[in-house]
Amino acid sequence: MSDVVLQCKGLAVDVPGKRLLDGIDAVLTRGSITAVLGPNGAGKSTLLKALVGLQEGVTGSVFLEGREVDAWSRPEIACRLAYLPQYRPLSVPLAVRDLVAMGRYPHLGSWRRPGSADQLAIQAAMDRLEISHLAHRDACTLSGGELQRAFLARCLAQGSPLLVLDEPLTGLDIGHQLQLLALLEGLAQEGRTILWSVHDLRLASEHARDAWLLDQGRLVGHGSVAEVLGSPQAAKAFGVRMEIGPDGSWRFLLP
Repeated sequence: MSDVVLQCKGLAVDVPGKRLLDGIDAVLTRGSITAVLGPNGAGKSTLLKALVGLQEGVTGSVFLEGREVDAWSRPEIACRLAYLPQYRPLSVPLAVRDLVAMGRYPHLGSWRRPGSADQLAIQAAMDRLEISHLAHRDACTLSGGELQRAFLARCLAQGSPLLVLDEPLTGLDIGHQLQLLALLEGLAQEGRTILWSVHDLRLASEHARDAWLLDQGRLVGHGSVAEVLGSPQAAKAFGVRMEIGPDGSWRFLLP
C-alpha cells in the first residue's frame, strides 16, 4: 500500500476575472499532520475545497488514494475523506446526536438504518469531543464552540482515514483548542492523516509536523514546520520576522 494518501499536480482555480490558486503541487502521506499556513486571502480555504472536489473552476489533477477525485462518487469520497468547511450554517432544528450521525450516512447507502456499529461510532465520537451531554439538544441552540465540536464529532464518526479541516479551532476556548490538538495528534498516531488550515502560527509550530505555505494563491513553501516558518518566504508572506527564542519557542516580530 502506498504511503501517499492525497496528491495534487498543477492545481489551479480560476473565477471570473481572477486566479485564486496557481500551479499547486503537493503530497500528503499517511499518518502525517500538515498545517496549511498563509496570510488572509492566500487561498487556504479554496485549496482545501479544491482538494476535496467541492470547488468550481478547478484545473489540474487531484488524486485520492491514487485515483483522481472526479472518478470517485461522493459517498466513496466521504468514506475515505472527512471534510470540515469553515462556514456551516444550520437552517433547521436538528438534535446534536442526529447531526453527528450524519457522518455515518456514506456507509449506509439510501435505505439501510444505522446499526450497532454505527451507533458505537456515533457515541465514541461524541465522547471524544465531550458533547455526549448535548446529545438531545437542538444544535441551533448551541454556542459557537459547542457547535464546532459537534461538527468535529460528525467528521470523527465518519471514520474516514483522511481529515481535511478548515480552521477547526474557530470558536473553541483555549482548553478545547488544546484538547482538539491532542486528539488530532492521537488520530495521526492511529494512522489517520490530518490536513488543517490554521491562523495561529504558534499552535501550528507546536502541533503540526509539516506545513504548506500559501501566498497569493501559490505554494511558496513546504516541508517541516520549522523549515517553513524559518524561511524567507514565510517572513515575506506574513510581513514579520520569525525566530526561535532561547526557550525553543517561536517568536514573531515586526520587522
